[in-house]
Amino acid sequence: MVCGVTGVISLRLSEDTLRKLDELSTREGKDRSTLIRELLEKGIQEKNLDNAVELYRRGEATGWRTAQSAGVSLWNFLRVLDERGVLLQYGERDLERDLSALREG
Repeated sequence: MVCGVTGVISLRLSEDTLRKLDELSTREGKDRSTLIRELLEKGIQEKNLDNAVELYRRGEATGWRTAQSAGVSLWNFLRVLDERGVLLQYGERDLERDLSALREG
């Protein structure tokens, strides 16, 4: 996703990491900056998913809400929970909150 406002950051990377980036960019036919942006976006998405799983695991939010916060469908979120060995915590109160969230849009 590209926003209208952009910024510039600078960071230090090891020679090994730079070499791996160059190998990937060559293999994928992309310049280094494009590849770094893609990797950063994937990393942010994964971190959001990790945070959502942890919220769900602690019982601080429903599956529906945590899936929304992670930017994934409920079905994908349930699959991730299963893959990570997180037990479903779903009761009548959760159903009521999810139905309410659905009504709110």
